[in-house]
Amino acid sequence: MDLIDHLQTLAKRAKESADNLQNEEATKMALITPFIQALGYDIFNPSEVMPEYSADFPEIKQGERVDYAILENGKPKILIEAKPYKTNLKDTEKGQLARYFHVTEARVGILTNGRIYQFYSDLDNTNVMDPTPFAEIDLLDLSNAPVKEIKKLTKSMYDLAGLLDSAERLKYLGGVKEEIKKELQDPSEWFIKEMAGRVHSGKRVTSSIQEQFKPIVQEALLAYINDRVNDRLKSAIEVGQQTEDAAPIESPSEQSVNSNGVETTAEETEGLYIVRAICASDIDPSRLLEKDTKTYFNILVDGNTWKSVVRLYFNGANKKVEIFDDTEPKFVELGSASDLYSCSDRIRASLRKRLG
Repeated sequence: MDLIDHLQTLAKRAKESADNLQNEEATKMALITPFIQALGYDIFNPSEVMPEYSADFPEIKQGERVDYAILENGKPKILIEAKPYKTNLKDTEKGQLARYFHVTEARVGILTNGRIYQFYSDLDNTNVMDPTPFAEIDLLDLSNAPVKEIKKLTKSMYDLAGLLDSAERLKYLGGVKEEIKKELQDPSEWFIKEMAGRVHSGKRVTSSIQEQFKPIVQEALLAYINDRVNDRLKSAIEVGQQTEDAAPIESPSEQSVNSNGVETTAEETEGLYIVRAICASDIDPSRLLEKDTKTYFNILVDGNTWKSVVRLYFNGANKKVEIFDDTEPKFVELGSASDLYSCSDRIRASLRKRLG
């Protein structure tokens, strides 16, 4: 099996076991040791994988250990610090991993809660672990996972030099993506001023003009993303149509029929893609899936019925959306699907609530 196949198997386990992973030990057993195995290392061989690794250095606090060290010739080359599954890694203290990174010969440190794996090195200062990871893998969102690079950590393809060569690019790529995400969520004064200056007929951009342009810039960013999503959808439809035209015509009895007899309308599909565009700064749009019923059109995270972001009620004379944030009223009247943009902040709040 290729690494991506192992990761997809682990992703399925993470989804199925999430509610039962109540502590660190359960997380290690269910997800982290299988991840180490996916990299090709023998977790039952202490000369290759040492659990509860300790080192005797002045910088290391008494009794302090890292959860796993992957060894080569008796020396650690990869350090792994484990946390319980529901831990938010962004708020996690990394001091213990950083201290071990500093005093050992390891050039790669991994911080993980079983679902998310953050990969650290010393790109800024030798033997000092960088404060931000150069790469990250989320088992529940493998669409953009840097699997090609992480393969260089596997036992059979271990290539530290090759990994570090691309780590800096990955680190800066992630940093730029994060800054773009921030601009999408809340455009900075600099960005608003820059955009206003370009389109405001060369006039001086005053503070009042800047304030006027803030919602315009934010709406324009979301509209641009929506346009790109729609372009991709259009291309996919055209390719699908070409395939259908080339295929033999089926008899009516052979054509697939929706099992619950519900027909999804074009406006409901448009609503789905608008919600995906609105949420693109917080989640891979492909993770937002639909479930159509006779009463409403449900948009869910990963298709999980417990993680509804919004419900669209487009079948009646009066269109409305139900938003699952903490704001009242839950229902907002709409004139058309495009009016969902006016609910962008609430829709993103609902999504973040579902993401925990």
